[in-house]
Amino acid sequence: MFSSLSKNLKDDISAGIAVFLVTVPLSLGIAMASGAPPLSGLITGIIGGLLISQISGSTLGISGTAAGLTVIILAAIQQLGFNAFLLTVVLAGMIQVAMGILRAGVIAYYFPSSVVNGMLFGIGIILFLKQLPHAVGYDRDYEGDETFFQNDQYSSFSELFHLFGSISPGAVLISSLSLASLLAWEFWIKKKYPGLRLMQGGLVALLVGVLSNFLLGKFYPDWALSGSHLVTIPIFEHPADILRQIYFPDYSRLLDPKIYWFALTIALVASLETLLAVEAVDKLDPYKRITPTSRELIVQGIGNICAGFIGGLPMTQLIIRSSVNIESGAKTRASSFIHGLLLLFTVLFIPAVFNLVPLASLASVLLLAGYRLARPQKFENMYLAGRYHFIPFCATVLGLVLTDLLTGIAIGMTIALLAILIENYRGSFYMRETHLGNKTVLRLSEQVSFLNKANVQRTLKQLPPGSEIVIDATRSKFIDYDIYEIIQNFRSEAQIKNIKLTIENLRGFGTLPPPETVRAQTYDSQQSLTPAEVLTILKEGNERFVNNLKSNRNLLEQVNDTRKGQFPIAIILSCIDSRTSVELIFDLGLGDVFSARVAGNIVNDDILGSMEFACKLAGSKLIVVLGHSLCGAIKGACADVELDHLTGLLQKIKPAVHAAREELGEETAADKILLVQRVAERNVQLTVEQIRKQSPLLEAMEKAGQIDIVGGMYDVETGHVEFYTDTPTEYGCCPPYGPR
Repeated sequence: MFSSLSKNLKDDISAGIAVFLVTVPLSLGIAMASGAPPLSGLITGIIGGLLISQISGSTLGISGTAAGLTVIILAAIQQLGFNAFLLTVVLAGMIQVAMGILRAGVIAYYFPSSVVNGMLFGIGIILFLKQLPHAVGYDRDYEGDETFFQNDQYSSFSELFHLFGSISPGAVLISSLSLASLLAWEFWIKKKYPGLRLMQGGLVALLVGVLSNFLLGKFYPDWALSGSHLVTIPIFEHPADILRQIYFPDYSRLLDPKIYWFALTIALVASLETLLAVEAVDKLDPYKRITPTSRELIVQGIGNICAGFIGGLPMTQLIIRSSVNIESGAKTRASSFIHGLLLLFTVLFIPAVFNLVPLASLASVLLLAGYRLARPQKFENMYLAGRYHFIPFCATVLGLVLTDLLTGIAIGMTIALLAILIENYRGSFYMRETHLGNKTVLRLSEQVSFLNKANVQRTLKQLPPGSEIVIDATRSKFIDYDIYEIIQNFRSEAQIKNIKLTIENLRGFGTLPPPETVRAQTYDSQQSLTPAEVLTILKEGNERFVNNLKSNRNLLEQVNDTRKGQFPIAIILSCIDSRTSVELIFDLGLGDVFSARVAGNIVNDDILGSMEFACKLAGSKLIVVLGHSLCGAIKGACADVELDHLTGLLQKIKPAVHAAREELGEETAADKILLVQRVAERNVQLTVEQIRKQSPLLEAMEKAGQIDIVGGMYDVETGHVEFYTDTPTEYGCCPPYGPR
């Protein structure tokens, strides 16, 4: 831990200085705007830095007094008095602790990313709008104000017009020099001289501002800034005098109902702002660390209890100061602790020194912070994310800029909720929809809520008569009753409209049990099956395959089941064609079947021996010879291809070629596609007969009803398998097979 601290100390000291520089004027401005003693805002910042940073789960979050509480604080102080107001702060902290214990922090997980990104972008724009007047010396609005309508009766926009009548040349010069030095230091000097990384660019900017103002005072006194244009920290002749300026709660007002109303209001607003800040800070954190939100409510509650006890204002986690912390390179919570130490040291020992800092110089630091939050690339990224994210993002930005933080978030959340509803309706957000020709496959996701109701109804109503639909609920863990009812009601509608309906694993509604897992075959399950039942299993598996469904299998579980033995129910002879994997075609798992593959699915002594082993020794009940359409080996046999060892293999298909040509006639056989298909079918039939003739063992087992030998054709275009059985024929050598 110590090595990690020492490794990151340079970065954390630099970031702590940056946060300290912006915290002082912001805390003072918010305190004065709230009608509270200036020192109260600094007390909250000191507690946030020294105490909260050490117990918080947020690595890079900065806690202090928030502009969003200004109106509430002002009303509470006016109605209750400052000492009674401090009692509401203590009680608000207790409420927050209770909220954290009750896990109310989960609310943070429901803030959409588009709203959080919009909040960050909007705060960046607000910083720009609010700091431009300070940069030119028009300082009527207090530092830290984030609202559109200001206390001075102006708005963020009208303020920009009024500043033209009050531009201070000295302020413009100081802010320009400070900004230039800040940019040069951050983007050039620190990169060229890495040893200077500890020196924070914001500190350089303020030092340049102080020096510039000093020189203006000596050579151009009319341009020099003073009074309200400078940071104003209360100055005490002796540090002990501070104790006489600390206020304490008035416990005699505990029975006043207004105390509890304001306490509840402060607790709720402070908690909401904290949760918003937590989401924003975690998003900005380059290491993507996750803050435990309920714990953060408890920590902020403890902070507010402490602040109320010694005359501080309510605290929250803060987005602007946290973003400055992150952009300044903070790595650990040590940066927050350092900023708290610097606040305490400044208040106790050097308030007069910090009072030399011009607000115009501070504005340059906050202007850069605003740009980093509202980079144009972020706007472009949200645009590329799609309209259902971009519109709530824009709504949040506009809401923040034109109202205040909480109202802006409420606007953004409302638009985001509407976007979610529309996206669910139009885009099947929780339900994947696949179209295969005249077939529609609805694969329901893990959570299917009432939000999907309109989308499911729309999809089912659009199905034309005579079509097919497959509804797969295998992956679903929760299905709302509304959705379950729609699907059940559709059964009768499907019959009326002659729609083929397949429903897979719809296990009820509400929280669903997991679907039954298909286990590997055992000796008992294998022996209990008849050949006809095995064939039915293959047909049902192929039907699932055609419908884009899969049985619920745990393959690792099947590995474990088959480690001591195998009990396949069939042996399937198929072609080596890459499109004819029998385990996929018949939706099979490990240990279910033996698979023999050779080009053209022909039979030889080795394959016959394998079949005899499978049926007589391993207990398989079915032999399947599976041909397929568009077979390359069949095409080669029809075209009399000769190629080394392939020549001998294709010769085994020639009897099927001759039989097909004889059946089709010379004129019909000229159709190459038809010829190849008929040869493939006849090749399957001949192979079945060869198995019977060349293996007396297998023929005897078939006659005894122990096994069955069947042929089948797989259509590579549809995925469907058609099985065949023997029928009387006039062809002798190769009887035509009928559908089985």
